[in-house]
Amino acid sequence: MMCFATLAMTSCGMLQSAASSDPVAMTAGQTCGTAVRGLYSAYSDTKTIDMTNATNLSNALALASAYTAINQNKDNAAYRKAFTAGLVASSAGLLTKGTANTFVDQLLGATGLSGLNSSNIAQKANTVSTIVNLLQTLKQ
Repeated sequence: MMCFATLAMTSCGMLQSAASSDPVAMTAGQTCGTAVRGLYSAYSDTKTIDMTNATNLSNALALASAYTAINQNKDNAAYRKAFTAGLVASSAGLLTKGTANTFVDQLLGATGLSGLNSSNIAQKANTVSTIVNLLQTLKQ
């Protein structure tokens, strides 16, 4: 009986920590969730993203970094699971376990974020529309 209880506790502990088994992916997801939260806040006020605003620029660059990270690991199920867990944890309720996978799928297809960096962000004409399309997948 004691062996069964120990096994059950160990199994539950392994399930609980499965999503956080890749701290790099979890951190990338958390960074993405924080950026999405900031961009969503700006977007919900004006229905656009002001790319002259330093906070929005910073959040757009963080989102581009998350795009790169998830694309480099798109075939790694454990990475995606940990990334998604971090995304949900830091999105302040904008994303749930149910909606996060759809958002990650949309992020994977957000080619307007490809190669985005601080020196070329102003020249990337489709950055705002890419971000707005992503934000429109969130709850309104």
